Amino acid sequence: MDNEILGRYREQDASVLPASLLLVSLPRIKLLVAVVFYLFALVYGHDRYLSLEQGFWGFNSPNFYLSNMLLIIILGVVPAFVMPLYLTRPSTLFIYALVFCVYLPAVVIGMLNHADSVERYFWLFFCFCIGLVGCCLAVRCVPSRSSASRSLSRPLLLACVLGSLTSFFVLLLTYRDILSFSGVDDIYAQREKGAATSLFIGYCQVYLAYFFSPVLFATGLVSRRVLIALLGFAGFIFVFMITAERTVFLMPFAMFLMAFIIKRRGSNPNNPAYLFTGGGVMVCLIAALYDQIGVFRELGFYFYTRLIAYPGLFVTQYYDLFAAQGFTYWAHVSGIGRLADVPAAFATDEKWPLLGKILAERVLGVQSQSNASFVATDGVAAAGAPGILVIFVLYTAWLIALDWVSQGWNKVLLLTALFPLAFVTTNGPFFTMLASFGGGLWIAVLWFDRFRIKLWGHRL
Repeated sequence: MDNEILGRYREQDASVLPASLLLVSLPRIKLLVAVVFYLFALVYGHDRYLSLEQGFWGFNSPNFYLSNMLLIIILGVVPAFVMPLYLTRPSTLFIYALVFCVYLPAVVIGMLNHADSVERYFWLFFCFCIGLVGCCLAVRCVPSRSSASRSLSRPLLLACVLGSLTSFFVLLLTYRDILSFSGVDDIYAQREKGAATSLFIGYCQVYLAYFFSPVLFATGLVSRRVLIALLGFAGFIFVFMITAERTVFLMPFAMFLMAFIIKRRGSNPNNPAYLFTGGGVMVCLIAALYDQIGVFRELGFYFYTRLIAYPGLFVTQYYDLFAAQGFTYWAHVSGIGRLADVPAAFATDEKWPLLGKILAERVLGVQSQSNASFVATDGVAAAGAPGILVIFVLYTAWLIALDWVSQGWNKVLLLTALFPLAFVTTNGPFFTMLASFGGGLWIAVLWFDRFRIKLWGHRL
C-alpha cells in the first residue's frame, strides 16, 4: 500500500495536467506550511538581526504594513503549489536552491526594506514569481526515469583526473609561494594574492573547484573509490589555499551531506518541507541568540547574511541602481557587449562590466564585489522586471536540456556533483555560470558520454 501511495505521488508530481494541480497532496500541504514558516522566520530575522547587525549593507528597519505582509505570503506561497517534490532530476536541485537562497529572501527583504516597497517593487516580484512558476511547470514536462544507474565512463573519468592534475600543477607553479590556510583576519589579503593572473589561470581555478573536483569527489563517494574521492577533496582544499574562498573549503562537506540525504531520503516527498523548516529554525535561533552565543554570531554572518540575505537583498539593490542610472540591456555580457552600447552612466567606469563592483562602490561606497544571482545581474540589471522574464526563459531552457541529458544517470552521483553549480546560480550571472563554471560543459559531457567508445568488445 505504501508503494502505491508513493507511486501515486510521483505520478502527480511528474504531471503538469491541470487536474493534478487541483489535488493537493499531503507532502504539498507540508511544503506550503514550511514555506510560510520560513517566510515568517525571515521576517523575524530581518527585524531582530539584519536591521540591527547588518544595517550598513542595506538592511533597513522593517516596515510592517498589512499590504506588504499579505504580498509576502502570496508571493511566497504561489510557487510552492507547483514546485517539484522529489529529488529525481537536476532541475529540482537548482529550483530549490534559487527559492531558498534568492526568491523568498528577496521577497521578504524587499517588501520590508522601504515604506513604499509595494509600489516600488510589485512588478519586479510579480515577474519573478511568474518566471519561477513557469520554470517549475516547464521542467516537470520532462519525464524522469525511476531506475537510473549510469555512471561516468572510464574515458570521461580519466579526462577529469587529467584535467584536475593539469590544473593542479599549473596553479602550483603560479602560486607556490603564497599557499596558506588563511584565518579570518587575513582572508582578504590572501584573496588578493590568489587573484587570477590571466584568463587561463582563472579558468584553472574555477574548473578545478567547480567541475573537476566535484565530479571526482562525487564519483568517489558513490562508487566508494577512495583515491578518486581523495583527489577531488584535495582539489577543493588546494583552491582554498589559493583563493581563501570559504565556500570552496566547505563544499566537499556539503556534498557529502547531500549524497547522504539523496541516498537515504531521495524518494521522500517531504524533503522540501524539511529544507524550509530547518532553514527557518536556524534563522530564528540566529536572530534570538547571536548576541549571547558566539557560534550563532558566526552563523549569523556566514549562513544567514552571506548565504541567504545578501542574494535576496541584491535583487532590489540592483533594481534601484540600474533603474535610476540605466539598464544594461545585456551589454555587460561578453559577446553581446561588442554589439550593444554601454549605458552612458557606466561608459567611463573602469569597473565595467563588473556589475558587482559597480554596485558596491555606488550604493555602499566600498571597494568590494557584490556578487549576485543571475536574476539580479542578467535579469534586473539588464532590463528590470521584463528582464527577469527573459532570463527565466533562458534559464528554464538550460534546465530542461540538463534534465534531458541526465536521464538514465545515477541520481546520487549526478545531483551530488551538480550541487556546487546549483550554489553558483544563487551567487553569479547565468552566462558566467554557463561559460566559466561548467554549466554548458555539463550538458555537453553528459550528452557525449552517452555514446561510449567501444574498444576490445567492451563499452568503456
